[in-house]
Amino acid sequence: MTILQVTLQPFGILNALRNRFVIPFAISFLQRIALFNPKESFTYKTVDWLTVILATLTMMISVIFYVMLETDTYGKLRKVFDSRPWRNGENVYLASDASAVDAPEANRECPFSDKTAKGSCPICCTCTSKDGYHHGDPARMHNNFGVAMIEYELARKALEREDSLVLGRIQLDTLVNYRGNYLFGTLSPSCKGCYMKTWCWNVGYRMTWQSTIVAFNAMLCSLIFQSDINLFYADLKNILLCISCFFSVSTLVMQLALLATAVVFINEHSFMDKSAIPRWLQGRKNSALMKVIEYFADPCAKYGVPTTKKYWSWVSRPPRKKWRRE
Repeated sequence: MTILQVTLQPFGILNALRNRFVIPFAISFLQRIALFNPKESFTYKTVDWLTVILATLTMMISVIFYVMLETDTYGKLRKVFDSRPWRNGENVYLASDASAVDAPEANRECPFSDKTAKGSCPICCTCTSKDGYHHGDPARMHNNFGVAMIEYELARKALEREDSLVLGRIQLDTLVNYRGNYLFGTLSPSCKGCYMKTWCWNVGYRMTWQSTIVAFNAMLCSLIFQSDINLFYADLKNILLCISCFFSVSTLVMQLALLATAVVFINEHSFMDKSAIPRWLQGRKNSALMKVIEYFADPCAKYGVPTTKKYWSWVSRPPRKKWRRE
């Protein structure tokens, strides 16, 4: 799995960060230039120890990031998504759902845009428009290494249903097909709310931990291989230092991007509880800090912005069907 993370996850980080990918790429590029110096030089030793410190700080920040999300103050950023407050349609998998909106006209309004709803989310049954629906990522990336099921808890409840075995089986099949790719950062189709919930606190969150572990392990290995060991005409220690630096910076940028995306999504949508945002960020909509947060946030977190990402044509093109001799 570590080999797949080193080789494939950079493409997932690129897919997640898009134009913000230039930050870890530029820092890693500058580090590689500095590592061309002899190992006995002051520049090389400085970059070496800075990489060690960076990987250690990244691990510490990741632990603090995890602990803070478990507190009452900052944990609201994640818990506010659990109730799916954007739901505006009756849950077709349940006989009665108290949280659903019973007014028929509400089912024709998309909570994520001003457009008319024309479809429903397979996970939460929210009626959405085309712009409020994530149509999924290309199968070439999504149905590949690193794909896994997401909603285990909902699937367990569907499996334990006794009131309607048919609806329980339909719900279970739907939840099993709702998957995320933890290497390429892709998700199955769902509404914008479920996409944000899954991306910020499941797929993207787990990708940051994977990057943290890879960066820290690469740093530890660089301390072991102090002698000159060439691998494919390149120094092994330099390779490990570059890997550690890239994944460390990527982790920090992605963690900031996840928090920024959650904050912007809560700010932009009226149905979200604004008290979930930390107090020191409330009431600072036009401040310089919010401008930075909006830069790092996913653009689709804003109200009315389509959720489905754009890809190159050769990526989004469906794979060829295998020819069979009859």
